[in-house]
Amino acid sequence: MKKVCCRCGAEMGRVRADIFDEAVITHGICDACGEELMFEELGVPLREFLDTLDAPVLVLDADAEVHTANRQACSLLKKTLGEVEGRRGGEVIECKYSRTPGGCGEDIHCKSCTIRKTVLKTHETGKSFERVPAYPDICFGNEIKPVRFEISTEKVGGLVLLRVDDVNPGNEDHQGDRVPFERTPPDDRSS
Repeated sequence: MKKVCCRCGAEMGRVRADIFDEAVITHGICDACGEELMFEELGVPLREFLDTLDAPVLVLDADAEVHTANRQACSLLKKTLGEVEGRRGGEVIECKYSRTPGGCGEDIHCKSCTIRKTVLKTHETGKSFERVPAYPDICFGNEIKPVRFEISTEKVGGLVLLRVDDVNPGNEDHQGDRVPFERTPPDDRSS
């Protein structure tokens, strides 16, 4: 039997069953919904809590998909919450490798991606990281530019909070760019 979250319908694996192997049971709840409910029980929905934070924060699951983000992150990315939720991190920041045939997480370069490795390591071990330098190549329309910023991660339940640190506004000659990071060429071009 397939087990799905009773709140959002996300597949949560399989449960042994003798008959009706393809039947669906829905009395479980996924980690992401569990986290939201935990915050709601405390009287503050997850998104409201995130919006109280002073820095851009993305909430990612075990597959490095963005579960949600705060207003500061959406503003930094110049995207709506709907354009952020349910997408892989590289797609959200418009990493050039997210546009390859395999997409974010599947390109050969993704194996050395500092952002991806940090998020997955935090999810796997629970270890938090502070101000890790990241240097992704970001798509700005038809141009690809190296960008430098720092990330910090923390695991909360089954999710990872990714905070974007040390973000400097973009240059005035790049008005309309999707991500207003500093455009100083980094020493190390891997993200």
